[in-house]
Amino acid sequence: MKDRIDPLIAERAPWMFRQSPLIKPLRGLLHLALSYDRTVSIGTRLRDEPTARIMGEMGDMLARHLTVTGLDNVPRHGPAMIVANHPTGIADGIMLYHVLKTVRPDLFIYANGDILRVLPQMEDLILPVEWRKDKRSHAKTKVTMDLTRQAVKDGRLGVIFPSGRLAKRRGLQLHERPWMPSAAMLARKFDLPVIPVNIRARNSALFYLFDMLHPTLRDITLFHEMLNKDRQPYVITVGEEISPASLPVKAEGGIEMLRRATLDLGGRDAPTVSLVRATRSLLRTRA
Repeated sequence: MKDRIDPLIAERAPWMFRQSPLIKPLRGLLHLALSYDRTVSIGTRLRDEPTARIMGEMGDMLARHLTVTGLDNVPRHGPAMIVANHPTGIADGIMLYHVLKTVRPDLFIYANGDILRVLPQMEDLILPVEWRKDKRSHAKTKVTMDLTRQAVKDGRLGVIFPSGRLAKRRGLQLHERPWMPSAAMLARKFDLPVIPVNIRARNSALFYLFDMLHPTLRDITLFHEMLNKDRQPYVITVGEEISPASLPVKAEGGIEMLRRATLDLGGRDAPTVSLVRATRSLLRTRA
């Protein structure tokens, strides 16, 4: 499993793999702080398991303090699309799968294809999409569209995080980044009803510290931030269905409408996520 995980880390922080007397002890400390051994152990144990087993086990492990409202707004059959904000990373997809699997076991998730390099059998759940503009190509876009067309034909429910990046901390608030218009374009093109979903959750203090220091430090926390979500509350609010016909013709206007509908579900801190209210209190932790 190290041979699958290490290349992902090396691509995000190549300096960690330099042969330097200074880097080696630092790498050991970072591995300890960032749950490297635990990640490898879990990956090794699940490497040959089917997707449902992998996601089921991860959901059971992490969804310890999960609150969900509005689940009745999710259509029980037929093609549709969920759009959601993206406060934490990989865990957002795991939590939504955990919530949706009982009502829509046919769901699929638009996500960075790197997960398929670690667990390729998850291709029945993950529809790879390239969010990074400098990495996009006509061939990649065609694959995404072809897979989407087939999923719609099969009547599946899609989940997409249109920001493609994690929310940005400013002070004690998380601000959702701008949304790319692809979700609105897909909804109109394939006549998909859209269900907005708001997620209120946060990453660790270590993540936000690393984010201030350097983006490569932030990026190598991806597995650690996935595995620590059993310690913090996750609040998911599902909004009412939005008809594709109600979306503006221009994708930019459509995505702004969907973004606003999603962030408006965020309670008193909308359109942001409060780091304070997304933190599990010490008193409740000890209880």
